[in-house]
Amino acid sequence: MHPSTLCLFLLISGNLIEDVMGYPNGAVTAACTDMKPIHQSFTAQSSTSPFRITASKSTYSPGDEITVTLQTSSVPFEGFLLQARTIGGVSAVGLFTPLNLTESQGLSCNGVANSAVSHTSDSQKTELHANWTAPRNVNLGNITFSATFVQNLSIFWLNVRSDSITSTSSASVILEMAQYPWLTLSLMSMSFFFRK
Repeated sequence: MHPSTLCLFLLISGNLIEDVMGYPNGAVTAACTDMKPIHQSFTAQSSTSPFRITASKSTYSPGDEITVTLQTSSVPFEGFLLQARTIGGVSAVGLFTPLNLTESQGLSCNGVANSAVSHTSDSQKTELHANWTAPRNVNLGNITFSATFVQNLSIFWLNVRSDSITSTSSASVILEMAQYPWLTLSLMSMSFFFRK
């Protein structure tokens, strides 16, 4: 076989092997937006996921830290990609600190280091933890934690979500109105005045 033909064959074979093998080392930056693993022609499961995401808090303020837990109710998972997103958003927000360093790692999405967390190997996992820190100077509004869980090469679930995490920054206006009823009455009067 001619050396240039052999080089071309090896190059094509290497690319095919990566598509078949996926990303066992968790370097899945290509999946940051759609969170879809590149696993040949396999499609995501439509059944209820055996995996779940829980958060240590149901509310947050700018700069707060929330511990996020990924866990299974039955079968272990080999891979995952975890992000925080605003409700309806498509980009990762905030920063993560992985707590299981032998099984998870920070990942750069959209050029922001540690804006996501992923696996380090395809070892079987039943529970992982990471701390998420909200941006200090930005009110994101309500968020959710979203993950892709990979049971094996051909079986995975997309868009597994935590319960919504409420921003106390957006809720503070409601609290202030409840504490100061005269403010609510004044605002209603102003609204009526400007309608005329």
